[in-house]
Amino acid sequence: MLDRRTPDDLAAWSRAWVEEAGRPIITTELKTDGRTVTSLALRQKDPYAARGLVWPQPLRLAAGHARGTVAEDLRLDGERAVPTIAPPGSAIPLYVLPNANGVSYGNFVLDPSSRASLLAGLADSRLEPAPAANADIGAEVARGSALVILWEEMVDGRIGPETMFDSLLAALPAERNELTLQRMLGYTQQAYWRWIPTEYRVNRASHLERVLRAGVDGARTSSLKSAWFNALRDVSVTPETLSWLESVWSKRSTVPGLVLAEPDFITLAQELALRGGPNSATILEKQIARTENPDRRARMVFVRPSLSRAVEERDAFFAQLKDPVNRRREAWVLEGLGYLHHPLRAAAAERHVRPSLEMLHEIQRTGDIFFPKRWLDATLSGHRSRAVANEVTTFLAALPDGYPDRLRRVILSAADDLFRLTRQARP
Repeated sequence: MLDRRTPDDLAAWSRAWVEEAGRPIITTELKTDGRTVTSLALRQKDPYAARGLVWPQPLRLAAGHARGTVAEDLRLDGERAVPTIAPPGSAIPLYVLPNANGVSYGNFVLDPSSRASLLAGLADSRLEPAPAANADIGAEVARGSALVILWEEMVDGRIGPETMFDSLLAALPAERNELTLQRMLGYTQQAYWRWIPTEYRVNRASHLERVLRAGVDGARTSSLKSAWFNALRDVSVTPETLSWLESVWSKRSTVPGLVLAEPDFITLAQELALRGGPNSATILEKQIARTENPDRRARMVFVRPSLSRAVEERDAFFAQLKDPVNRRREAWVLEGLGYLHHPLRAAAAERHVRPSLEMLHEIQRTGDIFFPKRWLDATLSGHRSRAVANEVTTFLAALPDGYPDRLRRVILSAADDLFRLTRQARP
């Protein structure tokens, strides 16, 4: 019915966007002679080349110059589109940014000069407002879109994790948009715990904590102050910062402009305990005793063994999860699994990965529809070793006939970052 009311080929559109898997790979192709532009084009291709799908969609392209930014609205209806904002013979732009308004969908691949310029531009004002037909994208939207594209370039291996981490660290103090800042803080934590090598993380810990502490002190609003503080709490490892956080938890110190409620003190106590300091057990005991809400207190008691310094207690916590009765409070289970497999404890938790995979089918039968994915996300999110990636690959390769395909896809999805981190081929 709809197809008869549009000149577009709606059947082809539906096949690409609805009926088939995958997303387009959209590449900016900027060529120069060193002084001027010789050509600029956008090319999209199907990641599964044999299908040859095309994903029709609108796209806004921005080109940044020292004097400002210009933008153009295009429609990608074929494999290649040629914009007019950087014609042959024109000045070479500092960058070309596809999806400048954040509306289009695909795996965006930047040209090398744009990639380098945008990485540097996250920390300054290069992304100026870009006028376009009937719209105004604004610097904040363009910078947010650039941030997402750059992160996905890192995930795909086109930007080194250390380079991305350092760019984020330089950009954080300069960012004024709260939504973009919170995304930056999230990416920074992911890069810190998961993507950069352990040795690099250890060497950069003090600098990261200084940047985040300065962010806490300089935040203009309570929500921003809370975002900075939560990020600092979740990455802290140095004795100086841990000592200060403990004084905040014990209420000997306060953070001007930051109001901490009971859930904040609970999380702070658990993060301090996770670090395994000499006062970790005492902190948990005191926090349980002073927690007034009975449900929160019961949840802390349930999660506490997963935070223990003793490997035997952590192993016993996982062993009890094999009984479906002990998995009834799924949110509690997921929190405990997150602590059990935290990067600081990941090496000792590797032996729980295979049993977690083996339990998945039963978990599907006994739990919420979303619990299997969340169970595996909590299990694998702290790991970055090839040994764990091999464990997942071996398990997938040995799946019996009749194993639910949905669960196989859940495993692949939960292990995606792990496979990328270890550059391991997917089974």
